[in-house]
Order: sequence, then C-alpha cells, then structure tokens
Amino acid sequence: MCKMKRFMYFKLSNTAEKEILERMTKASFKYPNLYKPQSIIHGLTEVSIPIITMDKPDELSLSIWGLLPDNYTADWSDFQNNFNTLNFQEDSMDSGLWYSEALISRRCLIPVTGFFTTLIENGEAYNFKIALKNGSPFYLAGIYTILEDGFLTCSILTGKSDDFIKQVQNTVDSMPVTIPVDKKDEWLDFNTTPMRTRQFLKKIPKQDFSATSISDAYYNQKNLDKSPNMSLG
Repeated sequence: MCKMKRFMYFKLSNTAEKEILERMTKASFKYPNLYKPQSIIHGLTEVSIPIITMDKPDELSLSIWGLLPDNYTADWSDFQNNFNTLNFQEDSMDSGLWYSEALISRRCLIPVTGFFTTLIENGEAYNFKIALKNGSPFYLAGIYTILEDGFLTCSILTGKSDDFIKQVQNTVDSMPVTIPVDKKDEWLDFNTTPMRTRQFLKKIPKQDFSATSISDAYYNQKNLDKSPNMSLG
C-alpha cells in the first residue's frame, strides 16, 4: 500500500519560462541552458527537475527526481525498480529509515505549475491536471540528497488530501504538500524547528487550485515539452 501511495504522483507539469521561475523564487538557475518548460514530466524515466535547497536557497539547481541514498553509486533505475522514491508520505518521515533524516537538514522546494490526479468512476479512469487558477508556479515540499559525484536527487512529500482534491481523486487519500511562496525562507531555514517542519506537513495550506479534465492521449505522454498545439482534451 505504501508503494502505491508513493507511485501516485509520478507526473508533474512545469510550463513556466525560466525568467518567470527566477522571478517567483528570487533565485537564479545554476545551469540556465539546461532548463526547459515541460507540459508533462514523467518521473519514472529518470528526469531532472529544478529545486531550491537548504544549502543554496538563492539557486535553482537541477535534481534527479527520485531520492537515492547519499552513498549510492549504481544506476538510478536499478534502485527505483526495487524502491520507488518519487514521493514519500509525510508520516514516513518519523520512520527513522535512511530517507527520514533529510527532513532535518535536506529540505527543498520544487517549483511546478501543476500535478495530476485520477478519479475512478463507473469503471472508468478520469485524469485531471491540478494548477493554480492564474497559471502561476507554486512550491511543492520536498527532500533531497547529494550524491558522491555531486548530483542531487529529490522526492516530493505528500500529506492528506484536502476537500478539493478528493473531488477529483479517489485512488489514494494523499496529495503533494504545498508551501506558500511567503514561507519559502522558513521552510529552507536550518533554524526552523522540527515541530514547525511537521506543522507544514500536517496542515497543507489551501491553494486557489482548478482541476482541468485531460484526455488519455495527453496524460499518457512521456516528458512532453511545452507546446501550444497540444490540447488537454
């Protein structure tokens, strides 16, 4: 069951242009030429996504989506085939397992413009894209590791679904934890107490989200670059 929950959020959307992300985050890309807007980011295919880390809060770094242990040296796919780490339930941060320590000193923010949900009704699956009504980027809470070769890896943290998400998702009772823009510094601050960190995870702030129904043809795309010609329906 836990694996299913982590597997739920394996696609994101980030259609924001580089300049918009830098303005919103007040951070600069370390490698600006490597970033490109994408309508669908498929986490099961070893992709890199922009994150902001506690170590470098003024920098947008690229991180492999799917957490790996610090000392892991084999292929990412080998690890993910045995233990999917694209996301973790917030209560697993109290497990004492290898990844839970990252909540203390390896928190990150993952700017996105959307994530996806699935609703099962009358034997049919309906997919939705969740985004802010104004189309702006927003932050997902995450944790990260730094590998021996300097590469970053990260995972999304998930909590209990709110009432809005429950209307468009009934496969799991979880959703990505969002962090308000004005709480960026507090989430990334080394001085933020463990109790306060848990409060972020337990009480997900209400966002002005909308849910757009999307077609199977759209949803089943892998790593779809931003395209004005690709219809959601």
